[in-house]
Amino acid sequence: MNWVGAIEDQARGLLSKVVAPSAAMTTQVLTIARPRAVVEQFWHDPDNLSAVLDGIAQVEATEPDRVRWSFTTGNTAAAQWVTRTVVGADEIRFVGSSDPAGRSQIRLIFADAPNGLGTEVTVRVTSPLPKQLTGHAAYTALYRARAMLQTGEAPTLANNPSGRSEAAEQEA
Repeated sequence: MNWVGAIEDQARGLLSKVVAPSAAMTTQVLTIARPRAVVEQFWHDPDNLSAVLDGIAQVEATEPDRVRWSFTTGNTAAAQWVTRTVVGADEIRFVGSSDPAGRSQIRLIFADAPNGLGTEVTVRVTSPLPKQLTGHAAYTALYRARAMLQTGEAPTLANNPSGRSEAAEQEA
């Protein structure tokens, strides 16, 4: 292949990415030692969503079945995403309202954990915002939700004398 053909192939590849951008998908699973009804109800509350996404996003209901996710990077707002809430058998989906095909969504699937150990929660994120909703962010949200449901509070190092302060981290 000559260099003109190689450039044409690159141009076609770039054009296909611009015309039909792909969304990043991540899946995380965690068992929460609480009854399924309690776990499912937890995820319906935008305040709980904001708490588990602390430092990643603020979540607020705009209508009974609509939620606005305001993502942050540092101290600045990076992006907003408006979703509609779709409740199905054993699942809650937050589907991008500007995406009628439902390609951009957060899907929470609930199942009874084996041996009566609580509820298995699977989160599948297909997102146009891969930096904000990576596997790490999905796992962090599940981890914080488990802590809140099992202990009543989210884990934090704030106000913890054993945690390193920002000044100590800057000196290191």
